[in-house]
Order: sequence, then C-alpha cells, then structure tokens
Amino acid sequence: MARARNVEDCATFDEVDELLRYVPPTGVFYWKVSLSNRALAGSEAGCLDKSSGYIKIKIHGKLYLAHRVAHLLMTGHWPDRDPDHKNRIRHDNSWENVKELAPNRHASMGNQSPQGGRTSGFKGVIWYKRDEKWRAEIKIHGTFVYLRHFADESLAALTYDLLQN
Repeated sequence: MARARNVEDCATFDEVDELLRYVPPTGVFYWKVSLSNRALAGSEAGCLDKSSGYIKIKIHGKLYLAHRVAHLLMTGHWPDRDPDHKNRIRHDNSWENVKELAPNRHASMGNQSPQGGRTSGFKGVIWYKRDEKWRAEIKIHGTFVYLRHFADESLAALTYDLLQN
C-alpha cells in the first residue's frame, strides 16, 4: 500500500467537505460541484485502482485513498495511520467497514487474506502432510508460531481465531 502523505500536505477538512459528499452506509462519494466534464456535480467521485484494489479520489491534483477521505469527513481530521477494511474488500468504503485504526503496521497486517499456497479455506490453517492433519499456526512479528495439529480443519481455524482476537 502507498505510504500516507503527511497531514501538512493534505487538503483540509473544509476543502474536502466543500467538494465531496460522502454516504456512510454505501461508502460512495459524490461531487458537490462540477470540476470538469468528467467530475460533474452529483456524479460519483473516485475510481478503482486495479493494481491495488483501492478507490482513489483526485483532490486539487493529488490522489487520496477513499477510506482516508471517509475518515476525514466522518471525524474531522486525517487518520494518523491507514484504516483497515473489516471485510478485506479494499473498495468497500462504507463507514461500518472502515475499521478502527491499526495501532501499528503489524496489527494492520493481521487483517490480510490468507496467502497463496495454503491448502485450507481458513486463515492460519494448513494441511500438514507428514502427520496428515490440519495445522494451526499464527504469524507474530514475521515468524510463524505453531499452535497445534487437528484432525478437523474447522477446529484448527477456531483455535487460530481465538488467538488472533
């Protein structure tokens, strides 16, 4: 994810509030004023960045991540850190989905989807071929910590979930 710009370099709440209307239940932004033929008053603001999956909105020539703009319009200030998306869908900027700010990058990374190569549909659960059991493991500060082996995949997932939260 792109690093957040310094607050000093960002548009102010008043500038953004003058340009955009945010609908918290849907997470959609609309232009309040016409800025060009592409950004007409009443039209949806922002576009999906296909490489990152985030919605980006151009304000005064600078691109902003929509979930950060949502935070600004809902709280009156820019977030110190990037909010997470509770459901992990980066383009869902509904206020309910924009998670509390992560205290640090490691905590934020805990909301990531399962990584490729895992044979389970559950985060933190892999098939351990040697013992022919499901293995629950959790990543803490970049190191995988083994939790336990289980005959049942869902029990391994439950163990992971209990320790993750």
